[in-house]
Amino acid sequence: MAIDPSRISEVGPQGGYAGRLAHIGGRAKHHYGRVPDLVKAVAIMAVASLLFNVMNAIIRHVSADIHTFEVAFFRNVFGIIALMPIFLREGLAPLKTNQFGKHLTRAAINVVSMMCFFGAIAITPLAEVASLGFTLPLFVTVYAALFMGERLRARRIGALIVGAIGASIIVRPWLGTVDLGAMLVLAGSAIWGVALLLTKVMAREDSSVTITSWAAILLAILAFPPALTVWTWPTMEHYLWFAAMGVLGTLGAIGIVESLKLAEANAIMPFDFIKLIWAAMMGFIFFGEVPDIWVWVGGFVILGSTVYLTYRETQVHKEQQQNNADATS
Repeated sequence: MAIDPSRISEVGPQGGYAGRLAHIGGRAKHHYGRVPDLVKAVAIMAVASLLFNVMNAIIRHVSADIHTFEVAFFRNVFGIIALMPIFLREGLAPLKTNQFGKHLTRAAINVVSMMCFFGAIAITPLAEVASLGFTLPLFVTVYAALFMGERLRARRIGALIVGAIGASIIVRPWLGTVDLGAMLVLAGSAIWGVALLLTKVMAREDSSVTITSWAAILLAILAFPPALTVWTWPTMEHYLWFAAMGVLGTLGAIGIVESLKLAEANAIMPFDFIKLIWAAMMGFIFFGEVPDIWVWVGGFVILGSTVYLTYRETQVHKEQQQNNADATS
């Protein structure tokens, strides 16, 4: 039966369309509230991971016509547009910060990392990109020891070695050829790890919305000069793809943040393998890519090491909090 638009505004406990929708929405909210937070976090992370992988597939598709430098520029431009509802609601409040220098530094680091990742996505099977992307926490752990004075104990060193072995299984340098795309992913992860540490410091004063907003604005500005060197005027179809990238990337980022609010990182990290499954599906469905067995093996070896590192980080943090609490009691 067709819905009469004129009756949408009707309100009633049983009969009106609006009343029925409100009742359904209320029941859905009630049932959602009863779902354990870990289940919510994993589900949200799975959806966010899917959004990112769809965005990566779009990057691969568009890169056949537009250089990745320009794709990166438009990704950030439309990322700003995707944030407009926040600015319309809150005005310029999200841009208030006392850390502009750090925002600029983070953006300068991030733009190089983004160029590496986008370049890799354009020439590398999506599953391989996802597998090597698991190395990011390994780089963060090393940088935390080098720049923030965190101790590298035997267990952490062991996990780092295992992660390096996993990456070598995927890249297989002993075959005599080194894949440029794989090197770009590893370079992007290494560079992005520095930006993540800086984000950790900035988050002490600025909200995630402020950090995200300034990142989108500054990345668009910094990505523009490289894009000009390879500029090609996009078609209307390209603009639609760019818009989709902006929306998917923004929603995916929000989803990751929300999942981390609902559950601890060590609890949801084991489910990060979903990213590899989505990537393999996207690559197979849209580009006919079939990842070889070593991509899966190496990916799970790296993932195992990062899961352990995340678990140890959480345990050490809890011990420090307990020691601080005991010292003040």
